[in-house]
Amino acid sequence: MNKISITFLLIFSFLFSSNIIAQNKNDSLPLFSSKREKFEEKFYEAIKQKGIENFSRAVKILNECLEFYPNSAVIYYELGDVYLKIKNFDKSEYNLKKAIAIENKNFWFKEKLFKLYLIQENFDKAIKALIEVLKYRPYYKADLANIYIKAGRYIEALNYIQLMDDRYGYSSERDRKRIKIYKITSDQDGHINFLKYRFETEPKNYNYFIDLIYALSEYGLESEAFNTAKTFLKQNPSSHIAHVALYKFYLKQKDYENAISSMKIVTGSNVLLPEMKLRVLQDFIDFVRINPSYNYALLSIESTNSLDDSNLSNEKWGSYYFENNQFQKALDYYKKAFEESSQDVNIIKKLAQLYLKTNQYQKALEFSLEYLEIFPTQIELYLICGKSQFYFQNWNDAIEVLEQGFDYIYEENNITMEYYELMVDLYTKNKNPEKVKEISYMIELIKSQ
Repeated sequence: MNKISITFLLIFSFLFSSNIIAQNKNDSLPLFSSKREKFEEKFYEAIKQKGIENFSRAVKILNECLEFYPNSAVIYYELGDVYLKIKNFDKSEYNLKKAIAIENKNFWFKEKLFKLYLIQENFDKAIKALIEVLKYRPYYKADLANIYIKAGRYIEALNYIQLMDDRYGYSSERDRKRIKIYKITSDQDGHINFLKYRFETEPKNYNYFIDLIYALSEYGLESEAFNTAKTFLKQNPSSHIAHVALYKFYLKQKDYENAISSMKIVTGSNVLLPEMKLRVLQDFIDFVRINPSYNYALLSIESTNSLDDSNLSNEKWGSYYFENNQFQKALDYYKKAFEESSQDVNIIKKLAQLYLKTNQYQKALEFSLEYLEIFPTQIELYLICGKSQFYFQNWNDAIEVLEQGFDYIYEENNITMEYYELMVDLYTKNKNPEKVKEISYMIELIKSQ
């Protein structure tokens, strides 16, 4: 049985389980009268035409169906649905409202009307329609706050979010909606006061503490945020979460020793979430790039293995060690990441690069060649393969590989420069001055931009 047949049976069974059967309760016509048979034929044809997107034909036949049963809610619903598909919104609304007037308790009719208003971005009408839908499908509650926001009815949105929070407890999703409203309305005081109230009611809740600190910092209230963090630590001296905030403040104040101390507490914590620990760690890595004299602090973290319990992904660990120029460590983790995701092209490229950086030239050559067959547009793999061949002084083979990848250079970046510079070296080794001149010109063009 095809899709249209199933749709027809479902609609038709519903049709005759409600109004039409009621209409014909005392009808002298037998159940399978010629009138009923003619209607069935037309209605089936209308659904079929709708299914093949012959909408004008479907509308015509559905109107003919109304001549048989002028008070059929389902026929009006189908007309409303067809008009919606062809974006004749006025007629769609008219027919859906007719269907609802006949069968006021039908969820599907009301849901379709709600979706019509959403498509039109008529949010005020959508809100009114959704309130009716909520009587039957409470899972739409999350949508109501969104539509209040889209309608610009921010106070109602906040009141509704608060109602949901009071009933079900706070949720990150509703918090995001709150923040969105505060941002749109530039209500900094409202945002801060809400976070303060929530933190004051549950002063031991680490999440509420972090939310408040981040908001204060975002609004430029650094001094208040710093004092809040210090007060929290004073009240909770063994707290690790306080140092997530304090670390950043110390860093901004150039109190580097206290910043490092807080950073070590965070990264060595066995209670903080991995995401928090990684955020602080990555931030400190960025700091060390600019201030390399503090690299010793990074090395001390690595040697203590204090982050082993953080459940960070192997790829993230590999990235951490790569950034810290600990290439063998990075290679170990990227191998594990590759075992987990052997078709992830970013992991493959990084692994090939690490084989090269750890002087495993044969492995780099074999690995890059193998995966160039699967990912033939990745110029990083051509570059690694070319460098490996260069190490083995296979000038011709290296040139052949790089020339194959030449067509896949789509942008001018550091990798492209490295690619061209290697080609110049190879053409020089191969005594091809014309090619050297050609590629050198391309390098100068990039440098001049």
